[in-house]
Amino acid sequence: MTLSDDDIERIVSAVETMEASLAVLAGKQSLSRKEFTTDRAARDIVERRFVKLTEAALDIARTLVSQKRGAQPDSNPAVMVALGHMDVLDDATTEKMTQAARFRNVLAHTYGNAIKHDDGYDALQELDRYRDFLFAVREYLDDSGVLE
Repeated sequence: MTLSDDDIERIVSAVETMEASLAVLAGKQSLSRKEFTTDRAARDIVERRFVKLTEAALDIARTLVSQKRGAQPDSNPAVMVALGHMDVLDDATTEKMTQAARFRNVLAHTYGNAIKHDDGYDALQELDRYRDFLFAVREYLDDSGVLE
C-alpha cells in the first residue's frame, strides 16, 4: 500500500489527537458513576474528548479505506466495518469501534438530557477499544511497509 505524504501526515496528526484525548479521558476514569452524573463540567469534558477521539479514529479509517478502495462508505459506523473487511481490525475491535462511531454520532447531534449519562460513564470505562484500534492500525501500516 502506498500512502501520500498528506495521508501520512493526516494519520500522524489523528494519532496525536487520539493519544491526547485518551490521556484526558484516562484521568477522568477515577470518577465514580455518581460523581460523573452530577458533575456537568466533567461530563462536558468527557463528551467533547470522545467526539475528538472518535473523529480522529474515523479520519484514520477513512484515509485507509479511501486509499485501498477508492471510495468511502456513507456512514461513520460503516467506515469502521469497512476497516474490518480490510482485515485491519479484528471482529471484536470492529464491533467496538462501530459502537464508538454510533456513540460519537449521539454526542455530536444531541444535547442536554438526551444524552444518557450512564452511556458516557460506561464508554469512559472502555478506553481499551481505542488503544486496540491504534495498535491494529500500527500493525497494519507496519505489515504494509508504509512506515519504513
